[in-house]
Amino acid sequence: MADFTPTQGRYLAFIHAYINLHGFPPAESEIAAAMCVSAPSAHQMIKTLEKKGLILRHPGQSRALQILIPEAEIPSWNQRAAGKRSARPAAPPNRVTAVPPAPPGTLYVFEVFLAGGPVSEKYTGKEISRTIEIRGDQTLEQLHRAIFAAFDRSDEHLYEFQFGKRPFDPKGPNYGIPGPHERRKGYGDARTTTLDALGLTEDKVFGYLFDFGDEWFHQIQIRRIEQAIPTVTYPRVIKRVGPSPPQYDEE
Repeated sequence: MADFTPTQGRYLAFIHAYINLHGFPPAESEIAAAMCVSAPSAHQMIKTLEKKGLILRHPGQSRALQILIPEAEIPSWNQRAAGKRSARPAAPPNRVTAVPPAPPGTLYVFEVFLAGGPVSEKYTGKEISRTIEIRGDQTLEQLHRAIFAAFDRSDEHLYEFQFGKRPFDPKGPNYGIPGPHERRKGYGDARTTTLDALGLTEDKVFGYLFDFGDEWFHQIQIRRIEQAIPTVTYPRVIKRVGPSPPQYDEE
């Protein structure tokens, strides 16, 4: 019988539940968000679980956790109980929001290429892309969160989807998080705009800008439009090309 504390059991439960839901393990930033703790605290717990022989991890690789104890010994994940442990200020979660299965609907398959940003020479000239599936009744905000998690980012910033005459066209029509006095024509709210509402077609190319300071540019192309599978939870990443550059130079 594995030996672990109740707190360690909650971490194991979340990691196990996440793997069952998404098919791959969570990033440490997602674990920190789910457990309502700081990123360093989550990292320290991961090291403790590894030291006790409860999990296996590969340092330097994101999403490289493996639970070593039998499934029957892993506690059930109770997200509500874990959330009561802290009264931290509300902040956008650093993980993709799980959406319950829905009736058949439109499925968009996006290929998201990193096109520019403060990357080191190690990443220059190399393809870095993620292929993401998302339903048409989901929002641009949910697409943003999927991209955020797929590129292993941890610190939230403002973002904007650009649907102008070229992939990166600030004149719009564009969608982001409007400020209280945002009245610019052609600027929509990504939190309430669904993909189906955009009239997208296959091979359409548009832009996604993350962090208006560092300016991470992404080019998004629609590879396929098909029917979603009712039993699958979207959005989900189905392909990764190239390692994610660190969000900040000091990482």
